[in-house]
Amino acid sequence: MTTDITKINTRKWQHKRNTLGEIIQGTDDIRQCIQTILQVVKGSIPFMPELGTDIIEAIGENTEDAIDIGIAIITKEIPLQEPRAEVLDVTGDKEENGTTHFVIYFKDKTTNLTDKTEVWV
Repeated sequence: MTTDITKINTRKWQHKRNTLGEIIQGTDDIRQCIQTILQVVKGSIPFMPELGTDIIEAIGENTEDAIDIGIAIITKEIPLQEPRAEVLDVTGDKEENGTTHFVIYFKDKTTNLTDKTEVWV
């Protein structure tokens, strides 16, 4: 479903990942921003060198401490890169396939609603 962007009444929106013509706003926008921040390697986007994290490299180097390292990176970087979100809690666990699964619980500062998002690295 295509969204008529002339009818959007906010400056905070983005294209919805994996769709053609759909947009997201509000808490959904924040959730997708957090996922993007954690899945982009810092310095890999031209003109936005501070976007992203080094979480993949950090946990790949030290798999024994991957969860603790990932939680520390998430707790530090999300408030810096997504000021609309207040990180409430981060949990992590190792999956059988070798990936690390993180759940980020956050509060949308504009609405005071709480939500969560999940990321696998």
